[in-house]
Amino acid sequence: MTYRIPPTPHITVYDTATQTIAATNTAQVIAFNTTGAADGITLVTTSRITLPAIGTYLFSVSAVVQATTANKSCSIWFRKNGSDVAASNTKVICLNGEPTILAVVINLECTTAGDYYELWMAGTNTSVGVYATAAAVGPPVQPSVPSIIVSVVQVS
Repeated sequence: MTYRIPPTPHITVYDTATQTIAATNTAQVIAFNTTGAADGITLVTTSRITLPAIGTYLFSVSAVVQATTANKSCSIWFRKNGSDVAASNTKVICLNGEPTILAVVINLECTTAGDYYELWMAGTNTSVGVYATAAAVGPPVQPSVPSIIVSVVQVS
């Protein structure tokens, strides 16, 4: 007898463009322009990761945070259904204009089917944001680096 376990709801989304702060110390939503593998979880508009069922979801975020001006900061956090998620903020200080990799893994709850999460950011300068890098022609040849990648999977 063979048993088949149905796929767990999941999604991977990323953005291939650089997104900088439009106005200093003003929150703005982070957008995604590409959906990779997905089953059950959807990207609505360009920012809302919408969950299909009540449960616990594991969010993994990887971002290349950078400022072209030294000693500027960028904060990135989650909003659920339009409201900030408590204790979800991560602040990166860009000391010398070099990129910093932000990696965050967090469990978030879906309490109603259709709940959505977004990532938001704010910074102390308009040169701050999440930066993409084009593919390198070599040597060696390397793929592009998205400015931000988010993967979500239902864990319970």
